[in-house]
Amino acid sequence: MTGKPFNGIWKNLKIQHHDNRERGVYGYMGLTALKIIFLYFIIMVPLVLIGRHLIDTDRIFQYVTDNLSDGLILGIFFVSESFLGMIPPDIFMIWGTKFDSPMPVMMLLGLLSYTGGVISYLIGHWLSLRPGIRAYSERALEKYILLARKWGGAFIIISALFPFSPFSMIVIAISLLKYPFRPFLLFSIARIARFTVQGAIYAGLLNIG
Repeated sequence: MTGKPFNGIWKNLKIQHHDNRERGVYGYMGLTALKIIFLYFIIMVPLVLIGRHLIDTDRIFQYVTDNLSDGLILGIFFVSESFLGMIPPDIFMIWGTKFDSPMPVMMLLGLLSYTGGVISYLIGHWLSLRPGIRAYSERALEKYILLARKWGGAFIIISALFPFSPFSMIVIAISLLKYPFRPFLLFSIARIARFTVQGAIYAGLLNIG
């Protein structure tokens, strides 16, 4: 009996994998990844190097830590990740590199972002029950809704993994489409992976930890 739920999930994943191959999802994901990596190195890496060589980031960090507690910063991050992704998460990852052991902080950020995604899903569900607000929300998120309809779970993974994707807004869009909750929870684990890997890259670039 205990194996039946797992077998059902595995069967659904195999069906999803076959559908993804037929629709060219993996090729799309690969091309998207290359584009984002290119943009990332053009935009983010120079900013990090400027922060390392031209700006006294230690003084900035000291100012932040003197005026804002770690708990408050994490709270601001959590609220941002839960409501439309108002603040780029890279800022918090760079903040996290200043700790003696940055990787646990990165994993915590990833977990908070994942939990924020769950809240975004619940927000989308709440909006879907209110016809007037739902109609407005669907118009505002039309671009993401179209992509979610086309790519399904693959779109969740893409938005969870790659920078420049407003994860919270995308989650609200898929929730408006009544995308199943359990597959969403599974695919969104990629969000934690993103913070862990990208945080390690930042820590390496800044020679910290």
